[in-house]
Amino acid sequence: MGGKNKIRRQINKKAILLAHFGTSYPVALSALGNIKEEVEEQFPGIETRICFTSNRIRTIWASRRRKPESWLAKGVPEEIMYAQSLLGAIGNLQDQNYRTVIVQPTHIYHGEQYEDLQSCIRALQSIRTIKKAWAPFDKIVLSRPTLGTYGIEHDYVEDIDEVVQALETDVIRAKASGASLVYMGHGNDFFSSGAFFETQKAMRAFYPDSSIYIGMVEGYPGIDEILQALEEDSIKHVLLKPFMITAGDHAHNDMNNPEPDSWKSRIESLGIQVDVAMEGLGANGAFAGIFAKRIQQTAEDHGIDLHPAEKMMVSKQEEKNGEWK
Repeated sequence: MGGKNKIRRQINKKAILLAHFGTSYPVALSALGNIKEEVEEQFPGIETRICFTSNRIRTIWASRRRKPESWLAKGVPEEIMYAQSLLGAIGNLQDQNYRTVIVQPTHIYHGEQYEDLQSCIRALQSIRTIKKAWAPFDKIVLSRPTLGTYGIEHDYVEDIDEVVQALETDVIRAKASGASLVYMGHGNDFFSSGAFFETQKAMRAFYPDSSIYIGMVEGYPGIDEILQALEEDSIKHVLLKPFMITAGDHAHNDMNNPEPDSWKSRIESLGIQVDVAMEGLGANGAFAGIFAKRIQQTAEDHGIDLHPAEKMMVSKQEEKNGEWK
């Protein structure tokens, strides 16, 4: 009775979980692969996995798993074929002794999806066990979305500026053909799309010789406001591109299709020449690199070392040189 408890410790491995909205279009998957490759290159030796936060996208892939061979034969990666939800992916990591997890969202801004992510991570962080040794996680933390979020630790304006600079190739491409740059973002009917407006303002300031517009599928400004702006500015030629991680459903159905209500058709109805770039932002190497930087900053904020092997190598070299004590 009342004997002393032995000190117990669990295995505590580290992992990065990339939380994508997801896409059902195989042609758009390369953008997600590019982001993961960038992260794995920056953090070798750290387990990096993905999950899809969209219930609809996961349902589509679940139905395709009835005949997975046909999709795998088309080059769909297994991690996409069997993509899990946030909680499913985290549960698998925890079950395999990954108890320090950084969740990096690839959502563009702090909207509905990011808010739901926050809720889930906060709930997991709140778990308290009688014996601390048996807590499911040592640390599980959520990083920032692409355009940042509120808070004093990291200025969201600086996050926007990083995105603006990463999009230089789009500006150069449009300018080379004498076109204005029109982005189609997703937006949200339940959250302000002000971050997109601030991004447009920042892009115009950083690239003063270019005409740049960012509109929303949902929210403001929508296609009607974009058309009005193009007319008022007497624009004759535009490069139209999704302001989304992948060129998936919205890019194919809302932006670039022959139907009269697509963005391409409506812009063309004004007599404006439209070039379309069916590429998600994730395919841009500089843009993909932003997520690796966010992960490193989040790790530092929470005292998580993602480069232990490098430090060990440096220490051994210093010891060899007689510099280590």
